[in-house]
Amino acid sequence: MIAATHSNHPLAGVSPGANLSPAAIGSARLREHGLRITKPRIALIEALARQPGPVPIEQLHHAVRPEACDLVTVYRCLSAFEEIGLVRRSFLYNGTSLYELVLGAAPKHYHLICKVCSRTDRVDYFPIEGVERVLRERGYTQLSHLVEFFGVCPACQKMGPPVREIAPPSLDR
Repeated sequence: MIAATHSNHPLAGVSPGANLSPAAIGSARLREHGLRITKPRIALIEALARQPGPVPIEQLHHAVRPEACDLVTVYRCLSAFEEIGLVRRSFLYNGTSLYELVLGAAPKHYHLICKVCSRTDRVDYFPIEGVERVLRERGYTQLSHLVEFFGVCPACQKMGPPVREIAPPSLDR
């Protein structure tokens, strides 16, 4: 007979200082925010953890095997993850959303995205945080910001003549 204190849950019996897997950390964050722990959510967290940087939804859907999780579920899960701060959304030059897993107290960073090949490089520079601090001092809450840098990477520059820049989509309708 198994005692009531035993559990097969991934976080059962794990001390707070233990080296936890991304799935275990993600499960704890989901539970902390009152969200259910489901197989598709765990599969998405694991797929995000395997990525070297931000990725589009379609790539994540492929990584979790489309037969295991439909595209609508991927969209819904990522929306919920973004709401609780488990993922960070950034954008390609053409407006495509990219997602990256945020576990623990990782330092904030920005991205420099190539307009030609979509290569993404991390930028560790934080002048915006001073602005956030000033806005908090003025009484603002739930602050967020979006900063992405776009350019043509050195490898694409070597491939030939400069690429004609495509204007971003207009927000006027």
